[in-house]
Amino acid sequence: MKRVSLAIITKNEENKIKRCLYSTKNVVDEIILVDTGSTDNTKQIAIECGAKVYDFPWTGSFADARNYSLQQATGDWILVLDADEYLAPGSGDAIKEFISGPPAIGRVSQLSNYLDNGEIRYESVPISRLFPKGVYYTGSIHEQVVSDLPHRMTSITVHHDGYFETDKTGRNIPLLEKELQKDGNNPYLLMQLAREHKNKQDYVQADYFFSQAYLYATKQEGYYPKLVVEYLYNLMKIGKLDTGYTVIQTEQNQVQLSNFPDFHFALGMFYMDYVLSNTAAHIDKLPRIEASFHKCLELGDRKEFGGIIGAGSFLAAYNLGVFYEVIGDHKKAVEYYHFSADHDYQKAKERLSLLING
Repeated sequence: MKRVSLAIITKNEENKIKRCLYSTKNVVDEIILVDTGSTDNTKQIAIECGAKVYDFPWTGSFADARNYSLQQATGDWILVLDADEYLAPGSGDAIKEFISGPPAIGRVSQLSNYLDNGEIRYESVPISRLFPKGVYYTGSIHEQVVSDLPHRMTSITVHHDGYFETDKTGRNIPLLEKELQKDGNNPYLLMQLAREHKNKQDYVQADYFFSQAYLYATKQEGYYPKLVVEYLYNLMKIGKLDTGYTVIQTEQNQVQLSNFPDFHFALGMFYMDYVLSNTAAHIDKLPRIEASFHKCLELGDRKEFGGIIGAGSFLAAYNLGVFYEVIGDHKKAVEYYHFSADHDYQKAKERLSLLING
């Protein structure tokens, strides 16, 4: 029987560590927890949960701490989690199913919540977290798995709330800048730095790093569709719509993007802004709003690509409802608000009530 080790690194996570470790109960055979300098009760709670706890002095590199945790693991397979994550119910069966197959790097769906204009939304990101012993990490921050094994999607879902109403930019930006000193044209590092500045709402600085990431990317990267989408949203934030239009014209026929619901959702949002910025000049682009959101519904939510939950369903339908309401087609507006409301989207329920009840 193949054994599974949980490998986790921590520092001052007493508020979340129990939830994380409890979610792996009866799922893993051992828990390896490497602590990088907690001054709270993280280690004691972990010991009470049955973890083997090791101390590791912080070196300024997440990969160093990760690799030390992997070295302590005795299982045939290793599951990696962070303290601000926890496994969804049913993960045990999903893990057993995956490790019964050929060796591979297992990608899980990390489901994160975040605030967007006062609304809580959820984003799914496929990340590599389950693999045979012998794999290791590289990178001081946003560390990456190093292995020749193929990456395959699992049916495992990991909930994550570590960035919800939490600012980690003060920690992350210096680490990313240090990494960039070694490899200044690395599009992945440039994208991550752009994201950190975007999280600080410094959209102008984010634009610089997004544009550099976009410039140096080969378009073959697995994260490339997400880079383009985030770049477009940031361009909207600072009103650089002509640049955004050029990016869209360049990318709209890329296969990676054409099947990505989030890209078409971003197009719908972009063309809304584009038409409103100069209605007389851009009114001919109005049908593209409708077409973009319809394409989202045609594709549906695609778990294997990750992205915003609802971009291929209730959020796209809601925006179609808004579009039809604005142009005066109340029958279609009600139809799409109904679709969105049936997915329990509150804003659609509110618009539907107003349209039906006046």
